[in-house]
Amino acid sequence: MPMIGMWLNVIFGGVGVGFINMFVFIVVTVFLAGLMVGRTPEYLNRKVEAREMKLATLTLLVHPLCIVGGAALFVLTGWGPTTVNNSCSHGLSEIIYEFSSAAANNGSGFEGLGDNAAPWNIATGMVMLLARFIPIIVPLAIAAPLAGKRHVPDSTGTFRVDTPLFGVLLLATVVIVGALLFMPLGVLGPIAEYLGGQ
Repeated sequence: MPMIGMWLNVIFGGVGVGFINMFVFIVVTVFLAGLMVGRTPEYLNRKVEAREMKLATLTLLVHPLCIVGGAALFVLTGWGPTTVNNSCSHGLSEIIYEFSSAAANNGSGFEGLGDNAAPWNIATGMVMLLARFIPIIVPLAIAAPLAGKRHVPDSTGTFRVDTPLFGVLLLATVVIVGALLFMPLGVLGPIAEYLGGQ
């Protein structure tokens, strides 16, 4: 469960962290809802266009790329396997947790991992830099032009974002996108560890 929380990274906890990622998911959900009802997507009476979606997609992809890229680098080189406590799926879970924690503002560690070495410190520092600052800067690049757009009045075809239906659609988007991005990593590490009884 801690890894799932760090992977989705939309749970409100740290100052601004969950909210800013939730904003990106709201933009994606508004876009998907607009496609489903056949209208130009709108959020806060402003049109969400291709530029905003490209930036939202970039923000959503930076987080898993940092985690998966870092874990893949350390699994394929000698830096990871020589520092884990267990060479099976638990060892992979240790590596995944280290990069998930670095990317998701958590800062905790998985005991058993010998991560107090230069390669680990440099790699997790780079992951922190990329996975924390890009998802802060890019939503600002979404919000600024969105705020400058012309106000579009409500009509009968407007998909409102203050309804339970939108809440369910937002939750489904977070869960489905999160599963698509992180399920392979979870299956190889923590889920295999749980099912294997290690």
